[in-house]
Amino acid sequence: MRSRVASPALVAMSTKSKEAAPAPPPEVTFFEGPPSWTEAVVPAVSIITVLGIVPFAAAISRQVWTRYKITNRRLSIQSGWGGNDLVEVVYRDITKVNFIFRFGGLAGDMVMQLSDGAKLEIRSMPDFEKNYDYIMSQVSEACREASNFKKLSKE
Repeated sequence: MRSRVASPALVAMSTKSKEAAPAPPPEVTFFEGPPSWTEAVVPAVSIITVLGIVPFAAAISRQVWTRYKITNRRLSIQSGWGGNDLVEVVYRDITKVNFIFRFGGLAGDMVMQLSDGAKLEIRSMPDFEKNYDYIMSQVSEACREASNFKKLSKE
């Protein structure tokens, strides 16, 4: 019988793998869904005119093909023709957030400035106050200060 002795390099590798950093927490979804139904109200009313058919069709296609997903790690926006475009942003890349309310506060729009100078728009976000507060709790303190953050939800 032959006995095998592990090489020092192999021993060092095996101890490093045991001492590896702890795994990050699992990704938890806070919100996932389509834009607010309120963005289709005005186009639906305007359908009584022939010209209103086009905006109504566009609003319905956004309801079908656009999906927002907010997790503890990132924002994901699936959109485009047939829902084939996917944009994902990690919170550390967001440097400033501006927003406006839509439809009397039932929904809202956000524009996020990213560290590379790009801007990301989220239009007609449902449960806006709750989702905005969660997103702002995930971004850096510098981003909250640049955005003049004040908590919107009463919870």
